[in-house]
Amino acid sequence: MTFWVGAKFLNEIKNLTTPSPSSPTISITGNGKVLAKPDIGMVNLSVVSDSLDMSFAQDEAAEQINKVIDFIKNSGIEDKDIKTTSYNISTLYDYPKGNRKFLGYEVRQTVQIKIRDLKKASAIIDGIADFGAIEISDLRFMIDDDEALKQEARAKAIADAKTKALVLAKTLGVRLGDIVSFNEFGGPVPFYGYAMELEVGGDFDKSSAPSIPTGENEIASSVNITFEIK
Repeated sequence: MTFWVGAKFLNEIKNLTTPSPSSPTISITGNGKVLAKPDIGMVNLSVVSDSLDMSFAQDEAAEQINKVIDFIKNSGIEDKDIKTTSYNISTLYDYPKGNRKFLGYEVRQTVQIKIRDLKKASAIIDGIADFGAIEISDLRFMIDDDEALKQEARAKAIADAKTKALVLAKTLGVRLGDIVSFNEFGGPVPFYGYAMELEVGGDFDKSSAPSIPTGENEIASSVNITFEIK
């Protein structure tokens, strides 16, 4: 069942009254949540190259990432859903017997991709490893446009708070007056249903590729409403 915030309640929030110091009030916390199946996946992939020669390391990393990106695009991922999130060049050292020894340069590029067809997620991850990705991490399933679900979670939290307030008022033998304050704790928060990290080294065995269930995501809201009581 969907709960929506009525116009009367919205007007009450917009026109909050300031109670006099002697006015009694009660504050109630309400909670609401919505469960929904995710419709997109997000995953990070990294390629790493190291060499004594910086230019060689950069060229090798570029060749690796280009192969991966070509595969991704051929799998139906659009340009708008492929984004480089970091590109780092660092020096490598060893310290035999306390002496610093230069080992070369490491180039690491990390790309984030958005998978809109979740049926392809497992195959895409397999292919990413085959085409040179060294690390595959932070796989998350989420809802691309969750604004309506956030509103629904908030409305459920408000309805929960109002129901609790009415029950408490009846128990105390008082009547609810105007709303004098309304707070939402951080806004509706999506909970991502799945995350994983793969460290890929050497040959990647497809037979060991994980099954990737998407499950359901939870969007939760918590509100606090203060009522004047009569």
